[in-house]
Amino acid sequence: MKKSWNLFWMPFAVLLLVTACSEDAPVGEPNLGTLDPTTYAAIGNSITAGYQSGALFEEGQLYSFPNLLAQAMGSTDFQQPLMPYPGTGELRILRSLVPSPVIISNGVTQNLPVNAMLARPFNNLGLPGAIVFDAIDESPILDRAQQRLNPFYMFIMRDQTAFGKTLVDQAIALQPTVLTFWLGNNDVLGYATSGGTRGTNTGDGGEPPRTVPTERALFQQVIQAAFAKIKSALPNTSVLVANIPDVRSVPFFTTVPRSIPNPTNPSQMLNIYYRNKEDNVGIVGEFDFVLLTAQEQLQKGVGLTPGNPLPSRFVLDNSEAAIVLQAITDYNTILMTEAERNGFVLVDMNAYFQDVAENGYSIAGEEYNAGFITGGMFSLDGIHLSARGNAAVANKFIEALNHSYNANIRYVSFHTIPGITAPETTGVGKRGVPWSLGLQFPDGHMLDVFGVR
Repeated sequence: MKKSWNLFWMPFAVLLLVTACSEDAPVGEPNLGTLDPTTYAAIGNSITAGYQSGALFEEGQLYSFPNLLAQAMGSTDFQQPLMPYPGTGELRILRSLVPSPVIISNGVTQNLPVNAMLARPFNNLGLPGAIVFDAIDESPILDRAQQRLNPFYMFIMRDQTAFGKTLVDQAIALQPTVLTFWLGNNDVLGYATSGGTRGTNTGDGGEPPRTVPTERALFQQVIQAAFAKIKSALPNTSVLVANIPDVRSVPFFTTVPRSIPNPTNPSQMLNIYYRNKEDNVGIVGEFDFVLLTAQEQLQKGVGLTPGNPLPSRFVLDNSEAAIVLQAITDYNTILMTEAERNGFVLVDMNAYFQDVAENGYSIAGEEYNAGFITGGMFSLDGIHLSARGNAAVANKFIEALNHSYNANIRYVSFHTIPGITAPETTGVGKRGVPWSLGLQFPDGHMLDVFGVR
């Protein structure tokens, strides 16, 4: 079924469709220093996979940060499980910019990789939906795919008998000379995107299972085991470990406003009401986050009166946001400690994305930020990186490589990276539910509330 989401109109959104005219020139002659990039492998989740705009598809995977990094380093034969268009997931496409942006989807699709017969593990072991435990989980991938309703286990991982049971094992089978490891995002993101209604914990920490982020002790145990195995099997490999950004700064959490101006009296702000997990009705406050998924509910009028509040899953409230922040802090402390213990290079993605959220990202005379659509860093699902967001992340890894291995690898040139694809036509599909922040009141007033804080 075709779906459509009506969004907002901001004239400067078209800037995202223009590529840069020039690039910042590299300083000095390119060189690899002490780095050997012959074989590169990447362990991670959907961000590593190149997932964007709701799906994993070949046109997006070509701009995954590992693929861009492999090209920049000169790594050869970097294989990814390329999914033919429209890929696996629910791909979202910008259909129209005027009179307001419209995003469409033709529904859920599933495709096998075009190189599914590759006789070795893929170099890109980014597994959408993976949590940190997947690094060392030895259970059959078919069981995992069925239990977790996630087909990517079957698509990304190869024969466990031939190549190893875990993500770490299959990376080691490639004998990489460079390895990136970026897992743990989903251990907190799943809780946050559900408005604090589900989690990845086992219950060993005292909370009921699957209600909060993964326990700190379990996260530490998994990271220690994964890093020890990598260090033992690949003592001479250059290993880079990325830490966990504050997921609350991505458009999925920052796009929908916390209050709405009254269309008949713009100086008056209308409250948004929600039901918390204690089943009490509250008002969205300064430190609460209304999720991108709440848009359709708000359009229907849900959340605009205390008698019809938003369900808990549409709001990450202050107490839940504090749980998210504590988990990120705990995970990043573990990643830093264990990376240092094993002599791995830590790439501080948390500080980097915080800086992008606060100050934006500038390159070759162009400005990017963490805004939805207009910011250019994130794709149309509000969570995953755009092609240019992936380029920025690849450049962050290159910066770490240059610093740690006395190298001078050229950054990814943004003028070679596409922006959000321009609309092919205008209007919306005949079927589907609008995804809109334009609220219609009983008196007929329409109000665009996008981005109001």
